[in-house]
Amino acid sequence: MLKELTIRVLQGHELAEAGQLLESEHYLGDCPQGRQLMQLIEYRGKWVALLDWGPACWKLAEREAHIGWTHQQRAQRLALIVQNRRFLILGKQRMPNRASSSLALALRKLPEHWHELYGYAPLMAETFTDIEQFEGTCYKASNWTPLGLSKGFQRHRADYFLKHNRPKKLWIKSLNRNSLRILTGMDVPKAYQCALNHESPERDLALKKGQMQDLYTHFSEHFVDPRRSNRTYPASSLLVFITMALFAGREGVTSIQRYGNLLTQSQRTWLNFPKNKHGNTRRVPSWRALHNFLTQIDPEAFAQCLNTWLQSNLGTLPRALAIDGKWIRDRALSLCLSEHESGAAVAIGFASAHPKSDTHKREGEQTLALKLYANTELEGATVSGDALNCNRAQAHAVIEAQGDYFFQLKDENRHAHRLAQSISEGTPLLPISSPSTQPTDDLTSEA
Repeated sequence: MLKELTIRVLQGHELAEAGQLLESEHYLGDCPQGRQLMQLIEYRGKWVALLDWGPACWKLAEREAHIGWTHQQRAQRLALIVQNRRFLILGKQRMPNRASSSLALALRKLPEHWHELYGYAPLMAETFTDIEQFEGTCYKASNWTPLGLSKGFQRHRADYFLKHNRPKKLWIKSLNRNSLRILTGMDVPKAYQCALNHESPERDLALKKGQMQDLYTHFSEHFVDPRRSNRTYPASSLLVFITMALFAGREGVTSIQRYGNLLTQSQRTWLNFPKNKHGNTRRVPSWRALHNFLTQIDPEAFAQCLNTWLQSNLGTLPRALAIDGKWIRDRALSLCLSEHESGAAVAIGFASAHPKSDTHKREGEQTLALKLYANTELEGATVSGDALNCNRAQAHAVIEAQGDYFFQLKDENRHAHRLAQSISEGTPLLPISSPSTQPTDDLTSEA
């Protein structure tokens, strides 16, 4: 009998019929929110089972620990996981192992069905079972992995959860033998990139609540507010907020201000933002408030104060760091040395927009990078950067700080590029003679 089970995806008016069946026969009712895939299992043309698939839960500590996700990876790659939101067995005809066989058939076809609807195949599935009513036998028979119990909360509205004191058991199932490697890798294969969220609000800040509050105290004690008036927002609040926005990759005053609109009320409270005149909600700084503040502070004093805190809190340096610079509304150049995987900052610097002298114009990214390398412990770390950093001075500075470098090389540096090409064409296990080249001010001229 089980060999005669067939599966297909419901569409059109059949979705409404399936929703009515879930609403009347499933103890949780229908769940049509978000992306949806409704699979139907049939036996000789009769409906015998329904499986409703949708978006994964926003945050699950056990799942993130199992996968090895950072907050940033989870926010970007969450769509690669789908959730079995409803599983309903239909009809009263007895059929041994119908539930586990239906689930196994659905899992085999799930990547294909999801790809047809949304353009990519999911890498992992998750679901919950009510421990007070079900043992989860069919999931166990289909080789799902139990990851423990939830904390007993359910989402009521955005950023609002209700405690129901009925923890559920979390199960996960890999749909690809390389799922964990892809979910945690540096680069996501092209076939899965359309699922990535490149515009993630990143509601999980780069620092935890205690770290933010400690940084707030640090700025309060070591940074002097230069403003004479309009201190609606404490300087420490603005400094911590700007720091968090820069760590999240925001560039420009407008982008930083929009980042604040994405923060939850709890996060705004941690930043000590003032309350609105009416109600208990807290407002974020306006574009004008941020602009005026940035034009009055000393970028070098900001960077020095922040780096002192970073160096005392980060502990062991990561193995791989990335250097990247951004201008904030032509007011100050920020340069951040950060972890590859998590994006956590190791050191940050700011260059003033004002010329240092008639001979030397305002500081640029390369000059600022040399300062960062000189004042940061890089032993055991590998610093990567784009082609702008590919020069002799940068390489020397990283090596002097006990680190290694991996800088991008473009064909504009023709001598170095030609040498790199000839080296790459040789046998990697045996040395080759370097071609004769003129001395250049790039990295490979010293190889």
